[in-house]
Amino acid sequence: MKRMRRADIKQTFPILSNMQSIRIAYHFYKKCFSIRCSSTRKIIGYMERIVVSNAHFVVSPSGRARVLRERVKNIHAYVQGEFEYQHQYADYSNVHMREAYYNPYFVSTFVDKESLQPIYSASLVICQKGRVYCTIDKPSSK
Repeated sequence: MKRMRRADIKQTFPILSNMQSIRIAYHFYKKCFSIRCSSTRKIIGYMERIVVSNAHFVVSPSGRARVLRERVKNIHAYVQGEFEYQHQYADYSNVHMREAYYNPYFVSTFVDKESLQPIYSASLVICQKGRVYCTIDKPSSK
């Protein structure tokens, strides 16, 4: 993959600033990820792929309870992390990544899809093609 110049990356992500704290949730109807500013909680864009560092996996217990009660999807789970330009087009093929999974009907928090162990944080998270991949190098604890 061709390495992009910093100016090219800034044009691709004009709505985000370096080290900005964002929340990422999958948009089921648009089939992409919605990006919210953590401080204002307003949607600032939609992306097919985004990478964040220092991430936390958040599930609202009351939002999950509402989904279970009403059987209607709502946004109550997201990944919160820091956007960094340098991560967006870096090659992570040699980094050991695991797929994170969340389904309110089967699990109460994000889990490692293979082992079903809870995941609460990760140093690096890649959201792409409707899936979330993370490094499992931090202890999984609240």
